[in-house]
Amino acid sequence: MKKAPNSEEYMHNINRACKIRSSGLYLPQKVSSEDIEKKYGLPLGWSEKYSGVAIRHHITNEDVAEMGAIAAEQALNNANLSLSDVDVFITAGASTDQIIPSQAAMTLHKMKDGRNVKCESFHVNTTCLSFMSAFKIAADKLQFEENNYVLIVASEVSSIGIGPENWETLTLFGDGSAAIILEKDILGKSGVIQYKHETYTEGIRAAEIPGGHVKKWIKDYPYDPKIHHFQMDSRKLLRFTLKYLPDFIAEFFESTGTSWPEVNWTVPHQASKTGLNMIPKIANVNPSQVVDILNKTGNCISASIPMGIHQLISMKMLKKEQTIFMCGTSAGFSIGSLLYKHG
Repeated sequence: MKKAPNSEEYMHNINRACKIRSSGLYLPQKVSSEDIEKKYGLPLGWSEKYSGVAIRHHITNEDVAEMGAIAAEQALNNANLSLSDVDVFITAGASTDQIIPSQAAMTLHKMKDGRNVKCESFHVNTTCLSFMSAFKIAADKLQFEENNYVLIVASEVSSIGIGPENWETLTLFGDGSAAIILEKDILGKSGVIQYKHETYTEGIRAAEIPGGHVKKWIKDYPYDPKIHHFQMDSRKLLRFTLKYLPDFIAEFFESTGTSWPEVNWTVPHQASKTGLNMIPKIANVNPSQVVDILNKTGNCISASIPMGIHQLISMKMLKKEQTIFMCGTSAGFSIGSLLYKHG
């Protein structure tokens, strides 16, 4: 049997060279669980107990583009770069201000000097896994094209698409944005070690907003919470996760020649209290190495993972030679993972 490489060997197995240069974050107005409980007549203390969320954030006057632009500007400032240095601008997420034009153009337009730059820009939507998908695309852009910097912005507004008819979504989700700048690493000491994304369409109805686009256009389907609010069957999602995740993770780490416990940091999608609590048990990892921000942000869809990375960077917890394992599930039903080494 072929011997798997040890940690020292696999750390140098970079498939897509790139390096995280900086990050940025924007969170709108705080909304406590007590605020929600009082507003909708829920028992005090109930929502945090069941959702795991004490604080989430909701927009007041902001939109997706404005929040994304603020996080992006912060990332540029932290990197000592200007928007003109950016070669590729990617927005990633389920939330868009309009169907057309692209959310990338909308966000770029809101940025300082955004009307003067002419960089490539586009939007990626794999719902909760959008940032991870964009990270892989950005790494490809840096590895195979003449680009030096890629700016990824994940900005999500969930608060307008949820209602009191579903207590799970009402208490679980939050709004916010995060941005990450990736730069070219010509020495190849930093970058993506492995990436994997699979979709199992038997779960296509487990999480959805059925109306609002071509299939159920607003002209023919007037506003109805059953059609235009986010619908989620958490039990089905958990069942699909338990069915497919073990083999997915086993195959992922087998391809890297390492194991989950050898990773320095796990930054999961902040899907739910139940999901986050499962990780240390199924992965045999130290809970202190799992980034858990659910209690103070809620589930921010695609912005959850870059928010977790921002916490590692802003608190100076991420060191050279360390690895980050990003993982999560999304509507579809999909599972995604990305292993990154920080050089």
